[in-house]
Amino acid sequence: MIPSAPGFLEKFRWLAFRLPGWMAMGLLGLLTLFSFKAEAQIPPLPARVELDYTFGQRMRFTLEMESPLPIVEAILYYALPDMEIPQRVRVALGSQTPSRITYERDLRREPLPPFAPLTFWWEVQDRDGNWWSTERRTVRYLDNRVAWRTISTGPLRLHWHAGDPGLARSALELARQSLARIGGPLGYQTAEPIELFWYTDRELARAAFRMAGLEIGGEVRPRWRAVILIASADGAGLEILRRLIPHELTHVILDDLAGGRPLPAWLDEGWALLNEGWPDPALLRALQEPRLEGVSLATLCGDFPSDPLRAPQAYALSWAVVRYIQDREGIGGLRRLLEAYAEGVSCENGVRRILGRSLARLESEAEAALQAQPPGWSVVESLGPWILLFFLLSLGPVLLAFNQRSHVRTRQPSLTGRRESA
Repeated sequence: MIPSAPGFLEKFRWLAFRLPGWMAMGLLGLLTLFSFKAEAQIPPLPARVELDYTFGQRMRFTLEMESPLPIVEAILYYALPDMEIPQRVRVALGSQTPSRITYERDLRREPLPPFAPLTFWWEVQDRDGNWWSTERRTVRYLDNRVAWRTISTGPLRLHWHAGDPGLARSALELARQSLARIGGPLGYQTAEPIELFWYTDRELARAAFRMAGLEIGGEVRPRWRAVILIASADGAGLEILRRLIPHELTHVILDDLAGGRPLPAWLDEGWALLNEGWPDPALLRALQEPRLEGVSLATLCGDFPSDPLRAPQAYALSWAVVRYIQDREGIGGLRRLLEAYAEGVSCENGVRRILGRSLARLESEAEAALQAQPPGWSVVESLGPWILLFFLLSLGPVLLAFNQRSHVRTRQPSLTGRRESA
């Protein structure tokens, strides 16, 4: 291991908090002054840092110095948003040109997750023992097997690779409306871009993630500001996006409002399902099936089950509970619950504090509320405005025909009268 001044200082800061008051304050003060001095001793290195890659094959980091410097040691750092400690690689200089140093990572043996933003920088030591540091750069690891095109509005950026621009504009408008509809009542605003990547080929998307040992059906990585969409480039695909986009944007919004703190899975997923619009019939069927062991609100505080039999029931239960909270407490109740979890309270205590009941009682009340409705009423209730609109539009031709028939009847006597007078 290479000694690191910041890591060295952290160990002693931890020790300082365990000492008596006056000793701790003195030690912390000295450490703070020392840390400022240590950081000031690493001047910026005038250099160009680059990253290029072939997706799923290799990635090359390059350090190119603006002026010759006798380098004896070079260290590359790189990190993903979820990493607490960056990866650290001592690069063998060997026969490399002193002014240009490279490091190559084999992505077949050490894959990276697609669309992750990668932050990297270099630190080098010269012959006199001085350390230099480059600027930090962040590059998103895109699937460059395809040629992405981009359109944007506000913080939203839509990237697509197939289909006409009109479809892309329609998808972006869906995203804009969803962001306003979901985030508006929560007072949500963001200046950070939210990137949406629209695959029109399911197998192409799956292959990209399988290179990293991952499976995907449609995914969001809130901390990466990346939403992965899979739908065909046609009208049917837009209908899929009509549900998928608000679902995935809900995860981004909730993660931002929670400050990155993990939320109970039932709240996160249930809220996203609720924002899709009318419920998926599969959800309603899952609610009517006998509950499998291990599917309860308490177990859904953590990760969702991967079991294909339990997963549908887990999603259905989450949707039912969030819908019940919204019906009973309104969006304000959901927002207060979100704020409680953002403060770091436990899954159980959040419900007790905001809703005044236990998880078990909340679960039973939500199920009872659904059972009190006639079969299929949830679908009818959600589709009510659309059914009413269809009914009114259907009445149009009937009313028009009736109006024309009445008009003919009112005109017939005058025509007969003219014939008789003639």
